[in-house]
Amino acid sequence: MRNLLTTFFLFGFIFQSNSQSVPQKLDTLISAYAKLNQFNGTILIMKSGQTIFEKAYGYRDAEKQIKATTNDIFQLGSLTKSFTAVLVMKLVEGKKLSLNTRITTFFPGVHPEKEITIAQLLSHTSGIREELRDAKFRAKVLSGKSISKQEMLDYYAAAPLDFEPGTAFAYSNSGYNLLGMVIEQLTGKSYGAAMQQFIFKPLGMNNSGFDYARLQSRLKTKGYSYLSSTRIVPAKVWDASGTYSSGGLYSNTKDLAVWNKALKENKLISAAGLIKCYTPVKEDYGYGWFIDSLEHKKIAYHAGNVEGSTSYFARIPEDDICIIMLINQTSTNIETIGSKIIALLYDKKYSLPKPKQSHELTAEQAAKYVGQYDVSDDYVTAISLKGNQLFIQTNNQPPVKMLAESSSRFFIADSHMTLTFSSTGDGKIQLSVRDGLWNGSGDKKIINNAPE
Repeated sequence: MRNLLTTFFLFGFIFQSNSQSVPQKLDTLISAYAKLNQFNGTILIMKSGQTIFEKAYGYRDAEKQIKATTNDIFQLGSLTKSFTAVLVMKLVEGKKLSLNTRITTFFPGVHPEKEITIAQLLSHTSGIREELRDAKFRAKVLSGKSISKQEMLDYYAAAPLDFEPGTAFAYSNSGYNLLGMVIEQLTGKSYGAAMQQFIFKPLGMNNSGFDYARLQSRLKTKGYSYLSSTRIVPAKVWDASGTYSSGGLYSNTKDLAVWNKALKENKLISAAGLIKCYTPVKEDYGYGWFIDSLEHKKIAYHAGNVEGSTSYFARIPEDDICIIMLINQTSTNIETIGSKIIALLYDKKYSLPKPKQSHELTAEQAAKYVGQYDVSDDYVTAISLKGNQLFIQTNNQPPVKMLAESSSRFFIADSHMTLTFSSTGDGKIQLSVRDGLWNGSGDKKIINNAPE
């Protein structure tokens, strides 16, 4: 999205000249993704406080064939970070702390040798190691097991910093989980209770909260790692202790429209505070928001991913546009959809998604990929060949046919999985695998100084 938006040139706003076609065009775009099993959920787009498009696609519960509605509730994933950042800024404006407050004020054991600040946690410039990069930590999150705050703190303190604080950007759930602990210390409440008291309840966001696993509501969506008319893979809800203040909130599109209005009207933090949130520090990230530009107009947005749920929330303050998408399936293309929606709204070119097309490889092209790959200890991968057809086998599961998009890029039918082969500098063949939110890579094994 970030690269695409900067190429736009604004000649005329579509709402002024061609407003009758907007809903139809939006429905055509989202329907195209829905037909490719890439959009199951709800979308709401607003302009100047008025809804210009709102629709639900697919199922709230696919197994029970319960249709989706525009009131359905979804996990927000990393969109939670925008809420965490606004609440921290609210505490800053209330003189409870400052952006320059050192994290050791609250947690003396977290790299006391460095002056890591609240501002650096907000902007992902602290250097604190991303917890999900640790295999044991990640395995515990994916399993749905509870993780204590002390476990988190011990990891943050023990793991070496990725860089000198303030010198670089590295997206870090760890930093935002530390901010959640700061919120708890300053408010004397749990993170979820603090969100209720200071944001959700005052704004009347009655379908928003923390800890999706414990939510009791008929509007609660069931999440899916993969969802199509022929294949349904339910997703396990991650324990809220693991997603915490970096990804543990839930909401629906109507509540997020209220959130948008509150930001616009400075009901939570001042205009100056929101400007700070929307000012990039390093790369294109401010405080809890990614920042892009369109003809010198700021676009503030955040996406979120947890297994079985994907979110997207974008604001173009100058034109008072808000785009909200919530889907109950694992997805890695929500930002691409957001980019196309913005292109559509500003009457710029965009393309409808198309089904992947496969073509045959020659025997010579296919044969060089045959062998075993060191993707990871828990993702044992072997590529085999029958005729000119390649197959992938992982963890001793039955072999699956690989379909070639090009001579080096493959996909698996009715699946999120993509596989890309490349040559390393020393002549080895490397396999990169993307399967939903999981990705890994490994070199082709060498046996007796020859490729296996």
